Amino acid sequence: MKTMPGAALLCVLLVACSGLTSKIQPDQTYLLRAAPGAGAPAVSGVLAVLRPAVQPGLDTDRIMLTRPGQQLDQFAASRWGEPLPRVISALAVESLAGGGGFATVVDSSRTAVAANYELLLTVRHFEAAFDSDNAAPVIHVAFECVLAAGTPRKVIGRCDGAADEPAAENRMSAIVAAMEHAAQRALAGVRAAAVAAASSSGN
Repeated sequence: MKTMPGAALLCVLLVACSGLTSKIQPDQTYLLRAAPGAGAPAVSGVLAVLRPAVQPGLDTDRIMLTRPGQQLDQFAASRWGEPLPRVISALAVESLAGGGGFATVVDSSRTAVAANYELLLTVRHFEAAFDSDNAAPVIHVAFECVLAAGTPRKVIGRCDGAADEPAAENRMSAIVAAMEHAAQRALAGVRAAAVAAASSSGN
C-alpha cells in the first residue's frame, strides 16, 4: 500500500482545515418595539388579534426591500426574530393594549379566551423602497384592518393605518429604526380607528 508523502498530506490537511473557517457574515436579528401607551382611558373588554395576513413575498423573517421596476429583494445577513406575521401580531397586541387602546388585548393564536372584539389585519406594505443603490430608502408600512364583534361576528368598522418614513441613512440600524417608527405610526392609526369603531358599536 502506497503512503502519501508528508508534504502532500500536510497540504490536504491545510485545505480541509481552511474549510472550517467561514467568512460568511452571520445574520443580525432585529426586533420592533411598540410606542409608549397614551394616558387616555382604555376601551373595556377583550380584543383578540388574529394572525395577520401578509402581501405575497412578505411572509418571511427576512427584512425586505424594493427596487425600481417592482423588484422585491431582501437585505443580506439581516432578519426579524420571527416571520413577519408573528412580528406584526406581537407588535399590534402591545400597541393596542392599555391607555388609549383596549383594556385587554390577546394574540388569538397563543391564547384561547373569549373575546369581545376581533382585529383582522392585512400587511400590504412593510418594506424599504430604494430609488437608487446609494440613497437612503423610504420605508412604506400599510395595514388594512377590520374590527369584528358580536355573535355571530360581524364587521363593525375599518381601522386601516399607514405611514411612510425616510431612513436617516443607508445603514441597517437606521433602516430598522425607520421601520419601527413607521410601524408605530401606522398602528397608532389602527388603534384610534378601532377604538372609535368599538366605542360607537355599543358592544
